[in-house]
Amino acid sequence: MPTTLSPLLIFEIVAVVLAALSAMITASKKSLDFVGTYALAIVTAFGGGTIRDVLLDRRPFFWVSRWEYLIVIFALALPFVYSRRVHQWSRQLVARGEFVDALGLGFFTVVGVTMAQELHLPWAVAVLMGVVTAIGGGVMRDLLINEIPVIFRHGTELYTTSAFAGAIVFIVVQHYHKPSAVFASVAVAVGLRLYSVWAGASLPRPHWIQTGTFPVPSDSPNDKGRAPTTEKEKG
Repeated sequence: MPTTLSPLLIFEIVAVVLAALSAMITASKKSLDFVGTYALAIVTAFGGGTIRDVLLDRRPFFWVSRWEYLIVIFALALPFVYSRRVHQWSRQLVARGEFVDALGLGFFTVVGVTMAQELHLPWAVAVLMGVVTAIGGGVMRDLLINEIPVIFRHGTELYTTSAFAGAIVFIVVQHYHKPSAVFASVAVAVGLRLYSVWAGASLPRPHWIQTGTFPVPSDSPNDKGRAPTTEKEKG
């Protein structure tokens, strides 16, 4: 790692560590062993940044040039898996994972936007890179544990939306008071994410999804409210 810690590098380190811890908590809930825990932490911590580097044509990938991340995550995973005391302390520290996950989301968003800005890309592309950096690792994590990525499921708390809002705030605040941009962006992303978790807020329901409150509308007026009666209708 470079000896001089730039603000961008500090944000990246914080985001990588937080994402790795969040993935380790998920691994413990899925009863994975050490190899599974370490692999899940690596994929979650590096996934979004790797996708961003591919899209921005950056080489080497950020975790290759800073290979010490591999050792740091290994050093975190080892006591997390094999020390009950460290594991319990970690779970208490991260408050069931939501706060750590939200912080990682906020810092990864800032890193992605900043890297795009350094290449003088349009603001819309910078926002996209912030969102991709923030959510990419989580998508890959969910795929590895054989689940539909949480960001694609209706009823899920605001995740991508939080990263998007944080990226927009970062760019806007930069024009008025640059030193406050990082704090404002992370605060908005984390605040919106945690609010959605605690309040159960989500995006509006797509019209094709049936719930107990909202039945799927029928194409025929005569079929409204009628349950399927034939095998063809059921199938």
